[in-house]
Amino acid sequence: MKRYLIFCAAALLAGAAALAQNPPSTAALIAERQEIEEKYKALAATVEALQASNAALQKKLAELAAEVQALREGAGRPPANMATQEDLQKLAKSIVELDQTRAADNKLVVEKIQELAKLIAKAPAPANPAPRPAPTPSEKGYEHVVAAGDTLSKIIKDFREAGIKVTQKQVEDANPEVNWNRLQIGQKIWIPAPPK
Repeated sequence: MKRYLIFCAAALLAGAAALAQNPPSTAALIAERQEIEEKYKALAATVEALQASNAALQKKLAELAAEVQALREGAGRPPANMATQEDLQKLAKSIVELDQTRAADNKLVVEKIQELAKLIAKAPAPANPAPRPAPTPSEKGYEHVVAAGDTLSKIIKDFREAGIKVTQKQVEDANPEVNWNRLQIGQKIWIPAPPK
């Protein structure tokens, strides 16, 4: 068996040497050429696809670069509704001017009030009407103390119900210093007795 193996190995080597010396056949060359052409076409298609993809990526990159540039320019500009340092200075100046005007107006008002106070102090006091002398005991009548809810008409009505016939005019004439629209609780009013 050993001999058989050595013989097979020698035959194989001899066949390989013979093949190496004999050029490949035309059919083998044609098949190899077709295989190489197919590989070339596949590689050419792959290169074309890569070139198209590269062109698309270059276009996208250019768009992104333009967008970044626009954003940088926009970031450099302040927004339209943002106040600048100059605007703030103008506003501060306006506030100072307004405050000065207000202070001047305030001073003018104080001066006018002081002038009016001086005029009032110089003006003669109005003559007070001579107070009506208190009724003397010889005068006949009644003293009424104003209670809560009293009005001139209610007081006259109460006296009439008590049998004292007095008119509104008589009561008003007897009490000229009384403000009938502002009667105060506890205020004393003279009710004259009617003539007989």
